[in-house]
Amino acid sequence: MAEVHLPLSITYETEGVTPVADVITALQATDALVKDASSLLPSLIEGLQVEKCSLNVRSLTQESPLREIFFISLFLAFQDDLEREVSSVLEDLFNITVSDDYDTLVTVALLAIAFYGVGLAIDTVKKTFADSLPREKFEELVQVLAAETGKPAADIRSIIHARFGKPAAAKRLVRSAKGVFLPSQRDKNAPMMVDRDRISSEVIREIPYPGDSDQEADFDRYTPHEAVPLELHAQDRDRSATGWAAVAPSISESRLKVRVIDPVKPSALWGHDKVVADVVVVSKLTANGYTPTEIQITDIVSLGGDGSDQSHPRTE
Repeated sequence: MAEVHLPLSITYETEGVTPVADVITALQATDALVKDASSLLPSLIEGLQVEKCSLNVRSLTQESPLREIFFISLFLAFQDDLEREVSSVLEDLFNITVSDDYDTLVTVALLAIAFYGVGLAIDTVKKTFADSLPREKFEELVQVLAAETGKPAADIRSIIHARFGKPAAAKRLVRSAKGVFLPSQRDKNAPMMVDRDRISSEVIREIPYPGDSDQEADFDRYTPHEAVPLELHAQDRDRSATGWAAVAPSISESRLKVRVIDPVKPSALWGHDKVVADVVVVSKLTANGYTPTEIQITDIVSLGGDGSDQSHPRTE
C-alpha cells in the first residue's frame, strides 16, 4: 500500500469577508466531493484500489479573496494479478496532458461530479432536461477524463450515472455540489478558481441556490433520447399535459405517461398509433434506483413506426 498526497486549491474571487457558516459549508462540500471523486478512480485507472481518502487543509484565507489550499491523502493498493509501480500510478494521477488548468486527475473528477450534481439540481427545478452552462462544463470535463484515461466518454458518463443512481447518493451529491459554490453565490456569483480553471459568474449564476426545500426535492432524472419509436396508447387532441400514454420498447415495456412539450403540438400526433420522436425520459428515484415514469416529446422525427412512413420536419 502506498500513500500519496495530491494538491488542490480553490479560490473564490469574493470582494468581502465570507461568513464562517458559508466557509464551513463549502469545506464540508469539498470534503464530500473529494471522497466521491476518489471512489471513481478505480473505475478510471485499471488495477487501482483506493483504501482510504482524506482531505487536509494546508491554508485558509477568509478575507477577499477566499482561498482554500488542500492536500488530498490517498492510500492506494493494487490488484494482486497486476504488477504496477507506485511511480506509474503517480504519473496517472498527476500527468494531465490535455489541459494546463488542473494539477491532478482527482481535481477533474471532483469538478465533473460537482457539475453532474448541479445538472441534476437544474433538471429538478425546471422539471425537464435542460441545456445549461453547468451541463456544458460537465461535458467538457468528461472529455478531459476520457482523453487522460483512454476510456470512451460514454463509459465515463455511465460510471458517473451508476455511482449516483441510488436516491441517497443522488441527494447527497446535489447537496455537496450546491455547497461548494455557496461562497461565490453569496457574493454576487463571484467567479472562482479550482486549480487554474476559472469558473465564470455566468456559469455560477445558473446553479440553483441552496435552500430549505432541498430535503424535499424529488431529484428526478431527465434523460434525452433521439429518434425513439413510440406506440401511442392514449391521445388527447387538445391537451398536451394529460390524456396521453405510450410504450417505448427501447426504454421500457411499461405504459408511460406522455407529455407533449412546446413547440410540438398535440394535433400533430393526433390519429397516429406510432411515431418516432426525440424525447426526454423522466425517471423517478425509488428504493431500486431510477425508474422511467414519463416521456416528454420534444420533437417529431416521423409519423410512423420505423421512421420512414411520413417524414416530419424537425422543429428549429
